[in-house]
Amino acid sequence: MIGLVLIGATNYDNALAFVLCFLLLALSFSAMLRTWRNLAGLALETRGVRSVYAGQPACFELTLHDTQQRVRYSFVLRRLQPKKSLWWWRPKREGHGECPVIDTGTAPVTLHVPTHQRGWLALGRVEIASRYPLGLFHSWAYFRPELRCLVYPVPRGALALPGADFADRHAQGSAGAGMDDFAELRAYVVGDSLRSVHWKASARSEGLLVKKMQGGGPGDCWLRWRDTASLGDPEARISQLAGWSVAAERAGLRYGLEIPGLELAPDAGLAHRERALRALALLPA
Repeated sequence: MIGLVLIGATNYDNALAFVLCFLLLALSFSAMLRTWRNLAGLALETRGVRSVYAGQPACFELTLHDTQQRVRYSFVLRRLQPKKSLWWWRPKREGHGECPVIDTGTAPVTLHVPTHQRGWLALGRVEIASRYPLGLFHSWAYFRPELRCLVYPVPRGALALPGADFADRHAQGSAGAGMDDFAELRAYVVGDSLRSVHWKASARSEGLLVKKMQGGGPGDCWLRWRDTASLGDPEARISQLAGWSVAAERAGLRYGLEIPGLELAPDAGLAHRERALRALALLPA
């Protein structure tokens, strides 16, 4: 467009057209410089990521850090798939994260990346790009943070939970017949089920106390790999065991997990569920 204006100004010897041409050219060079400066001196730091189920987006928590103490605007972050050996192949972008402004030196941003299968999902190479201020130019940079997300298998399946017939009795606490015997009180640990908290004793102490049980009985539920043999497909069997783990934790059951190469002793609470799901997520296909 600037070239056409310049040709017209030269042909008709129009001073205003020359002014317009040189003004647009100056704005273009200024926009190019501002687009580059908006990205120069920017650092990326990782904050963490939570485990998700397959099919849910993994939320990678990142922080943009300005090393030059300038106000910056309009950034878009995307994850790049691993690069192939072909030099002309452009890596596919997936996931999306936005940061509209950085005015305090740091700004948090969440990069949402789709998940398709269980196991570890490495964040890999991240592209951060900007078109500020006029959108005429595109500047970008690559980061490779050491961050990965554990993707749990999808908890689903049609088979009944083993031991579901005594779930109601377990929920009644120590009044139920055949349940574990009370052993002692211990300090609360993050991940313990709230069902096991001894509220009366906790009210007289400085922190939460949890009832520690001993012995075993009908309250112990075992989730075994061999019990899913009718499903055939290994991934379907893993999803069924994950569904049983979630259902048992919701019912307040003590349950153990038995899979090839690993056996988890019966326990209850969120921490035990996380251990079971982690083991299933990393089970070799």
